[in-house]
Amino acid sequence: MTTARTFRFRRGEWVLGESPHLLGIINVTPDSFSDGSPAWQSPAYHLARAQQLLIDGADALDLGAESTRPGHTPISVGEEWMRLGPVLRIIRAEFPDVPISVDTSKSEVAEWALDAGADIINDIWGLSRDSRLAQVAVEAGAGYIGMFNQGVSPNEPLRLEDIRGFFQRMMQTAKEAGLSPEAVLVDPGIGFRVQGDSIWQVLTHLRHFQGLGAGILVGHSRKRFLGAITGLEKARDRDGATGVMSGLLALHGADVLRVHDVATTRHAILIARQWSEAFGTN
Repeated sequence: MTTARTFRFRRGEWVLGESPHLLGIINVTPDSFSDGSPAWQSPAYHLARAQQLLIDGADALDLGAESTRPGHTPISVGEEWMRLGPVLRIIRAEFPDVPISVDTSKSEVAEWALDAGADIINDIWGLSRDSRLAQVAVEAGAGYIGMFNQGVSPNEPLRLEDIRGFFQRMMQTAKEAGLSPEAVLVDPGIGFRVQGDSIWQVLTHLRHFQGLGAGILVGHSRKRFLGAITGLEKARDRDGATGVMSGLLALHGADVLRVHDVATTRHAILIARQWSEAFGTN
């Protein structure tokens, strides 16, 4: 009998492997690649966004206050928290039971966010920039998302074993801090270090990373590789393409999908699962 895989965090746990859980994106930034807004400084604006994501079927919310798009300008710890804190507090107050992830690679910001009610740390550097994040997660009983991201040219050759090796080192660092694999999701970093043909190699071989003991998250939403195929230049126009990709990923190893348009993604997954079930009976 196979034991169900789980992802555990402060506000509960998810059973993995049945259908992907949906992490709805809230960018508290003026310079997001896909959905920066003149109203980005308004907590009420982000609260309305959170409400819509949850109506559409999000299982959790992912708040980020520092853009990580190519060519972004890094910001200080203080600036990041000045943006993030008010939005996190108002969303937590309005939705006390909803899991909230905070997209940060700074342990100070992570600590403050967890104190303010966050449940999960989402680190785009996979403990390679600030390994203290693992200890912060352990002390708060939080979940941790670690992304594959190396400071080398994305044009250099990339093998699946390179990514797996990075995750193995990350998991060892997490283990030494006392963080259980069941509290970890790994993210292959589509559109970051993983570019070009490597994107398709990774997305079609997600199960290569299942033996790590952690769940697998994919952040493909509105990314440039989808625009390259469809000819859609504006990121906001790529939700349909994101939905198609989400349906495929739901059938091929993704446990969690981080997306902007939850409704389209949810519908795509339902159709893909129905297709798979019907195909299996023929």
